[in-house]
Amino acid sequence: MKSLLNLALVLSLTIACQAKESENPISESNEIPTIKNDSLFYKTREAKGTEKPVLLILMHGFGANEEDLLPLADSFPENYIVITPQAPYKIGDQNYQWYTSEKDADGGFGGKKEELTASITKIKNLVKSLQEKYNVKADKTFIGGFSQGANMSYELGLTSPSLFRGIAVLSGTIFNTLKETEDKTKAGSLKIFIAHGEQDNRIPLTEAESSKKWLDAHQYQSEFHIYKGMSHYISQEEIQDLVKFTQKNL
Repeated sequence: MKSLLNLALVLSLTIACQAKESENPISESNEIPTIKNDSLFYKTREAKGTEKPVLLILMHGFGANEEDLLPLADSFPENYIVITPQAPYKIGDQNYQWYTSEKDADGGFGGKKEELTASITKIKNLVKSLQEKYNVKADKTFIGGFSQGANMSYELGLTSPSLFRGIAVLSGTIFNTLKETEDKTKAGSLKIFIAHGEQDNRIPLTEAESSKKWLDAHQYQSEFHIYKGMSHYISQEEIQDLVKFTQKNL
């Protein structure tokens, strides 16, 4: 778990410093190569063993890349296919984002509409191609992410719930614009994992609490974990809870 503790520190520094992660697309020196489908670059931790595979897609936060969440794969069972895609919008030499952050009409969290829409389409296409490639159905597919990636998880899960068994929201929030467009027909089947640091100074805990309240009011099945003293990063305890969430919902 040492790598997870190191990852937590890296993620904290990433957000605090407006992202300074590194990335080597399709490098022969990488133990796990970067792949590109029609939409996105991504890395894969392949499943092992004979047990039926589970597909897990993890989306990085602002300014990171497809390398960032790959170490988390080691925490999941060996029959999990763990995919870590790279966001499409480059903002630095080795830094990417899913969308340009913008305030909505009410001053709340939001994103540039055309970029957000394009990223959602790209991820949906990737999920469908991976499900076909590995012969994994929606009831064994989970998607999650950190910060921007967490916000993307809400966008994907609430608009296309039939693609997933569940979503994992690590330090994220539901945009007000999404609340007007979510697909209510599948609310009962989508499982939602919400995790947030008590001392988050980037996306305040009140945002997670407000999202949970909205989900409850709209009959979504969600579980909410608050981590005492944690700021805007991923903790070992959080990942352990996420593993349990996916296991019990298969």
